[in-house]
Amino acid sequence: MLIPAAHVHWARCPGGTAVLNLRSGQWSIFEGDGARIWDAVTLRGSIAGLAEEFAVPVGRDIAATRTAIDAYLVQLRAMGLLTDATARRSRRWWWSR
Repeated sequence: MLIPAAHVHWARCPGGTAVLNLRSGQWSIFEGDGARIWDAVTLRGSIAGLAEEFAVPVGRDIAATRTAIDAYLVQLRAMGLLTDATARRSRRWWWSR
């Protein structure tokens, strides 16, 4: 399961999603399918059925669409925007011992 990295802030905007990577200071704006993929990860918690949602209404190949979505998610992970939920470590603060 992928989730936004701890250093990422995001907001839905008219027509898309704005994402700020606090480590790099870089903004990313996702529109169209990119925003729908981000929403599936962040709001639904899963991309299950997303390829079918994209492909069926327009007659695209579902397997090719799934491959494209997976490649997009790999790119978002490489940018440091998404991380594996199990990889996120809880922080231990000195006052929480």
